Amino acid sequence: MADAPFLSFDPGVVTRLSRIAALVPLLVLPLLSCGSWQRVGTPETSTTPATRTLPALTDPFAIYRAMGLMTDVTGGFGFVGAVRVFAGPSPDSMIGLVTLSLPNRGLAFRREGSSFAAEYRVEVTLRQQAGVVLQVARNERIRVSSFRETQRTDESVIFLHALTIPAGQYVLAVIVRDRNGPAVGRAEQQLVVPEPRTPAVSMPLGVYEVQRRERYRDPLVLVPNPRGATEYGGDTLRFYVETYGLPAGTPLGVAVLDAAGRPEYGDSTRVPAAAEVQGLVVNLPPDRLSLGRHDLRITLGGDVLAAAPFLVTFSNQWLVGNFEDVVSLLRYFPPADTLRGVVNGTAEQRAAAWQKMWRDSDPNAASPENEALDEYFERLRIANDRYRDEGTEGWLTDRGEVFISLGEPTEVIDRRPDIQGRGRVLVWTYNDHRLTLYFVDDSGFGRLRLDPRSRAEFIRVVVRLRRAT
Repeated sequence: MADAPFLSFDPGVVTRLSRIAALVPLLVLPLLSCGSWQRVGTPETSTTPATRTLPALTDPFAIYRAMGLMTDVTGGFGFVGAVRVFAGPSPDSMIGLVTLSLPNRGLAFRREGSSFAAEYRVEVTLRQQAGVVLQVARNERIRVSSFRETQRTDESVIFLHALTIPAGQYVLAVIVRDRNGPAVGRAEQQLVVPEPRTPAVSMPLGVYEVQRRERYRDPLVLVPNPRGATEYGGDTLRFYVETYGLPAGTPLGVAVLDAAGRPEYGDSTRVPAAAEVQGLVVNLPPDRLSLGRHDLRITLGGDVLAAAPFLVTFSNQWLVGNFEDVVSLLRYFPPADTLRGVVNGTAEQRAAAWQKMWRDSDPNAASPENEALDEYFERLRIANDRYRDEGTEGWLTDRGEVFISLGEPTEVIDRRPDIQGRGRVLVWTYNDHRLTLYFVDDSGFGRLRLDPRSRAEFIRVVVRLRRAT
């Protein structure tokens, strides 16, 4: 489990809770052109099930964007953000809660005594056709105790700011700047702030901790989970939902659908005692959910009152939308064979298979990471970038398969460097395995394939290595 992230907050409207002892590393907001406040009885404006595609290996935030989250379009910081709208302190206003998740590695840290410090600036702008409606900027400072923490690529810093906004349609723009370095990140989101009406239900917001509100003038006291993500089989995933004007005791359904729109989990809750604001915390058990994207729906009878997507993932670097994509990504990973048999199984079967594979492949059970999986995905990343000259994803080429399975060859020889087409032959040698492989372009289209004898020898070595583990 990763170290807890540093929390930046708005002391005027949002109150900070104590730092969390353990946080899941790591990925959720539908486009707010439909609003994030749903009046009871209005048609559903939830997200629709995602279509199945292979993971965007070179872009770990592709799934976040597909789920409607704000993502850094420049790549300067690699931040992810979510916005939610809640009832405001006055009858004619709403609270727009802007939450961002940032990695430490995007910041330039400086040593200060025995620790390291970094500073960043967040600028939030609301625009309409007539011009800028609201603009705020905050400078933040964070401090960590070790150099290792400065290199974290997971969720290391959580920023949140509450805006009091009148009803209307806006473009929300967020800029994050490193105050001690050149890094700059930008994102924009369409935002619809509806008229305050009752009865109504807010869109669920992922949280790590939260105190329920009871009055409109009460501050939002929470630690958000901007990515709306949790580790597979990890900590309980929590969502905060507010209802306004529903009778106390009203039964509400809690439904989770997988990426294909299939029901995966169901529960029920009731609106708490009568109050101006009726806050609910929805807890989703990780062992009942499969890997990939899901939709959380709050229902009343047959009507969907509010919905939000979320992600169950096994890595903050490789984000996948469904279990089938996980199996596809792990096609060269030896223990992954145990996953293929439960592709169509229940969530519990999938979770059990994943946990078994994790245990069987982890070379150091005392550490929170699985070093074997980390090395596998690093090789996969390199292969995908290095061998994409064949007109397909590099990790799916024969050279990609061999590199991911065996690592860097001892020697690479291009027998005919003057040929770039039919007849080209590359020779890879692995001295440790006493293996020589020939990649041949027989088609003339630049696709280098293992010749039959090399394929047989490669499989023999891979089988021997798997038996030895």
